[in-house]
Amino acid sequence: MFRQSLPFLFLSFIKCIIAYSTMENSFFLFTSNDIQVNIDRFHTCIWEFDNDSSLIEFGFEINKESVKSLNAITISLYIPWLKTTCVIEDLFPRLRDSNNSRFIFNDSISNTEYIANNTSDLGVTHVFSDRNRLCVLPTKTKKKDKILDILIDLSKYQALSHDKKANIYCRVSIKPTVAHISTQKAGIGKNTIIYDIKVNERRNIPLGEVEAFTDINMCKISSCFLFNIVPNKYDIVFFESGNLKNVRTLEHDSFKEYLKDDRIKKDELIVVFSKKTAPQGSFESFTFFSIFSKETIGATQFMVAIFLNILCGLLFFIASFRHPPATSVTSFFHILWDLPGEIYAAFGVTIVLSLYLFLLPILKKKFINWKPRLKFNLH
Repeated sequence: MFRQSLPFLFLSFIKCIIAYSTMENSFFLFTSNDIQVNIDRFHTCIWEFDNDSSLIEFGFEINKESVKSLNAITISLYIPWLKTTCVIEDLFPRLRDSNNSRFIFNDSISNTEYIANNTSDLGVTHVFSDRNRLCVLPTKTKKKDKILDILIDLSKYQALSHDKKANIYCRVSIKPTVAHISTQKAGIGKNTIIYDIKVNERRNIPLGEVEAFTDINMCKISSCFLFNIVPNKYDIVFFESGNLKNVRTLEHDSFKEYLKDDRIKKDELIVVFSKKTAPQGSFESFTFFSIFSKETIGATQFMVAIFLNILCGLLFFIASFRHPPATSVTSFFHILWDLPGEIYAAFGVTIVLSLYLFLLPILKKKFINWKPRLKFNLH
């Protein structure tokens, strides 16, 4: 019985090692059912760092015509992995600085105007060189599991003259409690990260929460932007070519100043920018799918494997030269007892180096942020 179960246990162990953790990334942007808000641009910026941590930014540009009669508005974000322990930050203090905004919006800024009281604390309007003016406003946030409410005070904005009013932009960052926002797959030869991002796709509303989405209005989004920022050790394996706009090295100094995050290292991150636009006059859901991979068996492993092969071959030669095989064999245990020490040394070196070079990196990556949840997937 035990022998019959050995293959099953071995397969379970291997599946546990190479299994990947799936992250659900279906996001929904909505308001109460008595308000319909049009979003001209929705930004999602996902950061993956080398130290098994991540960060995500959400930004949205509200069409000024859809809020012209409101003095305040609450826009809600459904985020399936959001916990009350996640750290939320309003990025208005960063974006009111024109030096930061010109990189975020990819345009030079000719002027910045205060919307009230000669102070930038209540909001600013950036005047760009090649795009329309944009009003950046501060927000307050309330969080609960899976829902982030973003509260925007529009009273000072509504006091502006008509020609001074521009579309409204707000942006927040979230530090997840999980190590990765992407789906991570660790293998023997390479590690893979998968992004499957969905925005306002109603068919992905969780079955147990359909009722909560019946009394809301989904925001109508015209354009959706996705920025995947990943370590440059990863190669792009798959992307939707029609939506990919550019791939570039992250501007380290500018973004380090913008986020003030020590995890941003010079020449270590790349930006993969994708964009989708709804057909004229319609507002759709959006999906983005991409795959990145990193080889884990490199030149070092091959060099050590060659050295290991030479070393073990030398040990076997010494053993056979010093201790010729016996002509008569009494039992299997007698053979083991009679083997030269070099044979055991060769086996020991092989096992130790194999575990160190191949298995240890996988275990370290998989269990460095381990929580008491272990799944075996045999299918």
